[in-house]
Amino acid sequence: MDYPQLLIFAVFAVILGRFLYGRIKYGSWTGSFLKGKIQRTLGEVDLQKSFGSRQRLAVYAMTNEGTGEDFVGLSVSSRAALGASMQPYKLSKSQARELADLLSRAAS
Repeated sequence: MDYPQLLIFAVFAVILGRFLYGRIKYGSWTGSFLKGKIQRTLGEVDLQKSFGSRQRLAVYAMTNEGTGEDFVGLSVSSRAALGASMQPYKLSKSQARELADLLSRAAS
């Protein structure tokens, strides 16, 4: 094995190892990406549902174990027949209250 191949393999292994370590440490992929532990799932809303695909918004109460800070996690997940993706968002409590207020005003 030559050095460029070994270097590419090592970089790939480090990146994969970091993702797996975060998954084990925080207990979920969402927790791994947001650097916090999920305390509870507050609910999920279907954003779009069609034949073979679905988008869903999930809301989590989370905490950062290092600092003890509580925050709100949002996760938009998309699933289709041949793939899936997830986009996590981290909100402070004040940002979550502001978002709730904006959504409440928009819905009325």
